[in-house]
Amino acid sequence: MMETSRWEILEKIGSYAAGELTGEEARETERLILEEPEGRRLAGSYARMLALLGDLGEESPTPPEAIVNYAIRRAYISAFMRQTEEFFSGLGQAYLGAFVYYLELKQSGYAR
Repeated sequence: MMETSRWEILEKIGSYAAGELTGEEARETERLILEEPEGRRLAGSYARMLALLGDLGEESPTPPEAIVNYAIRRAYISAFMRQTEEFFSGLGQAYLGAFVYYLELKQSGYAR
């Protein structure tokens, strides 16, 4: 196989494996596959790839349970941390407001 025609051969075998060639082109590619070891190897690779792609298209992959559990734990932790932050933020604001109120009362008490 010449280096310049290698891509053409690769393309022909791919088209043949996908069932896109008919007539003389298909027979020519079949001869190439039968006569050249590299052609047989490429045809086998294309056929396996197409079978895998076909299987992937028909199935919806199920993620491993460990990954699902990890995602759920992360969501719970994130929600807990967000609620904790909101609680302490509100608590801090309440204490600050009470402290300011206390200082204002004390200052007005000293002024009397």
